[in-house]
Amino acid sequence: MERFRCAGCGNTLSVPVRLVELPAEPHWSLLDCHHVNPPLLDPGAYAIDEAPYGRDQVTGTFALSPGDVRGTRFVHDRVHTGCWSVVGWIPCVACQGCGAVVASRADDCRVAQELRFYPAMVDRERCDDEPDGATFPFALIAEWDRPAPDTRRQRWVPEPTRPRLELVATRWGGPGVKEALFRDDPPA
Repeated sequence: MERFRCAGCGNTLSVPVRLVELPAEPHWSLLDCHHVNPPLLDPGAYAIDEAPYGRDQVTGTFALSPGDVRGTRFVHDRVHTGCWSVVGWIPCVACQGCGAVVASRADDCRVAQELRFYPAMVDRERCDDEPDGATFPFALIAEWDRPAPDTRRQRWVPEPTRPRLELVATRWGGPGVKEALFRDDPPA
């Protein structure tokens, strides 16, 4: 596990994250213009992108999920917006400690959410901190109700829904339907 710190002041800029291979961009049909798109990387992971990135064509940027970043703030004079949100071409995220611009953020339409630290502005430090599941005891239970990932190619297909059997009446004209629908007993 590693953690990112500001190269200027040493402020902690991320939770402990693990290096993974940079995933391919999601298929264009899975990205939307009217909703918040998913992050490029899973929480707790980061990747190194050796391809030139941004307006300054910086190589070796560190891509993270925006939820893993701490101790930063937007520099509103540098934020460049696209259709409806932040585009990642220009560095616009600063260290909260010293104010040095350390990263760019992208979450506009048709792009996956990501934050990219610039290698000259941050230091990586090794840490033995494993994510602590005890801080939120229901973290694993909360995952149970998450829907399956959407792998469809077209978005015009109706969203899959999980039937709620307790709300479905199968025989509207059958005996006892009114008693089942209109109950006067107190809630449990």
